[in-house]
Amino acid sequence: MTNKSPQVSDRIRQPGPISETFSFGLRISEAASQDECAYGNDVASSLARREWRAQSVVLATVMALAGTYVALHLRNGWVPADEGTLGQSALRTLQGQLPHRDFIEIYTGGLSFIHAAAFRLFGVNLMSLRICIFLFFLAWVPTVYYIALRFTSLLGAGIVTLLAVSWSYPNYPAAMPSWYNLFFATFGAASLLRYLEVRKTRWLFVAGLCGGLSTLIKVIGAYYVAGVLLALAFVEQRSHESSKTRHRAIGYRVFAFGALGTFSAVLIYMFHARLSAGELYHFVFPPLALVGLVLLSDHGVSARTGERFRGLFQLVIPFVAGVLVPILSFLVPYARSGAIRSLFTGIASSAMSRSVALGIIHPISIDKSIYGMILVGVVAAAIYLREFQRKLISAMFGLGLLILVIKTTQPIALNVWFSIATLTPLVVLAGAVVLAIKKSERHANLQKEQVMVLISLAAMCSLVQYPFAAPIYLSYSIPLTFLAATAIVKRAKKQDGTYVLTALTVFLLVFAVLRVVPNYIYELTHKVGAMSELNLERAGGLRIELAEQMEDLIHFLQRHSPNGVMYTGNDCPELFFLSGLRNATNDDGGAAPTKVLRVLQSDDLKLVVINEAPFFPSGAIDPEVKLEVTKKFPESRRFGIFHVFWRQ
Repeated sequence: MTNKSPQVSDRIRQPGPISETFSFGLRISEAASQDECAYGNDVASSLARREWRAQSVVLATVMALAGTYVALHLRNGWVPADEGTLGQSALRTLQGQLPHRDFIEIYTGGLSFIHAAAFRLFGVNLMSLRICIFLFFLAWVPTVYYIALRFTSLLGAGIVTLLAVSWSYPNYPAAMPSWYNLFFATFGAASLLRYLEVRKTRWLFVAGLCGGLSTLIKVIGAYYVAGVLLALAFVEQRSHESSKTRHRAIGYRVFAFGALGTFSAVLIYMFHARLSAGELYHFVFPPLALVGLVLLSDHGVSARTGERFRGLFQLVIPFVAGVLVPILSFLVPYARSGAIRSLFTGIASSAMSRSVALGIIHPISIDKSIYGMILVGVVAAAIYLREFQRKLISAMFGLGLLILVIKTTQPIALNVWFSIATLTPLVVLAGAVVLAIKKSERHANLQKEQVMVLISLAAMCSLVQYPFAAPIYLSYSIPLTFLAATAIVKRAKKQDGTYVLTALTVFLLVFAVLRVVPNYIYELTHKVGAMSELNLERAGGLRIELAEQMEDLIHFLQRHSPNGVMYTGNDCPELFFLSGLRNATNDDGGAAPTKVLRVLQSDDLKLVVINEAPFFPSGAIDPEVKLEVTKKFPESRRFGIFHVFWRQ
């Protein structure tokens, strides 16, 4: 090849973050020779390899940082009832019992099978459950990076990923089902974004699989499914925007209005018993804003009713099929044993009872949203005001945030927390406004669809905070809000905003590492003190408070149950799991008083434990049960909050 300046009509297009596999487009003039085309392809391939290496280096760095950081926290802390419930359910499943048929399961039941497999692989101890979820976490991190990379630079995607990590799993490294819900929602979001890029139906099916698996772990996986369906309704509209025909599709619009109206009514009904300003702001307003967006956007769509239904079914059917496959598979052993009714009855009663029991913490009040507005205002200034990007102002802003991290007082820390805790409704509203603005630039539909997917999932998955809006429940969904905010900035920005946005993101990352994670936000009853290793076989090296007291209690219980049977009165399933003693009932959390009274009459029962200070009011021991215990079991001893009764 003699000509080193091939006649290429345009420059080689640099790879964008939404490129499918780092492919590069070349527009070659008709007169270009084969040698010239080969030269262009060689350059494109070289650039693609360079881009791939850069992405791999950033991802490897992020994985190393996130994995090491979480591994250092993996053994720390616990909520005893959580660990006991997870451990007991997994152990019973490992022994061949079916959730809801053979024992009382407080979740859907799928998680017990996952954790039973973890026990089989890693041993029957609490750390096995944490190793299991840690492996899921390691798969989640690159998924977050994959999504972020579609809206920002390599380095920016790495920082956003670390931000999502710092505000989520390390705050409570127990194998809670809500973490799995977050992970599968993120896997599903990545699948949907992939579908939007390549329009391959299999990715809708994969997104559905994520929804089905998430629902099997905990019924709130249905929030993810609802969020995807909202997004798909919006995607269907975009597919007809370029249509030159003029049809109103009355039949389809009546159907859509009815479906969205039903969704809105169900949503409001869910919260009607506790419909305060806080619930309206956090849980009702964001989904209804998206419903309004879908209805408003439909006015610009012109296609026949049949075409619209066909377009919708092409999106929904593969997704719903993916949802149903794991659910129907899960039903097989129940159908074979004639226990389908027990399964659905158990799931329904568990969901209702937990909703009543947990409904004691309301979300952060709406007046605190002023701090979220300030945060959104800073982002808006960074992407719209040119003056805000001057190096002097950016340097001053970054320096101010650095001082804030170093000198943060408790009131300031709370205000920063409020800015994040009230952020999701503001991000959803901002996304809806951005999507409602008509723009004619190329690839606008793809960007709109991407934003809609993420704000829909952020809005719906944040419902995990209802009815128990404890601080840790924010962590179960806030990474989706961060990703949605990143996509909105990409869609709305008028200038790079690099300096200020980077400084702000790093500040929130460092704040989480220095102030949020060390404060163990999962604990509500007291400030967490010194921890030491719990030297019990089934603890697996977990580090907890008052470890020595727990060891003494477990050894005492093992000595005073000659037949290996025990009953614990309420909210202390960890005692069953750690001691290895069998429950006299099939409810490890505390059976109904009538059932307990029957059990207490058995001569085989020699040991009873009552939790005298349960966190939830519903956990208080029934007075009649306690009276019967004191009559039947004359010997007693206190171990902190646990009152042990036994007889010879």
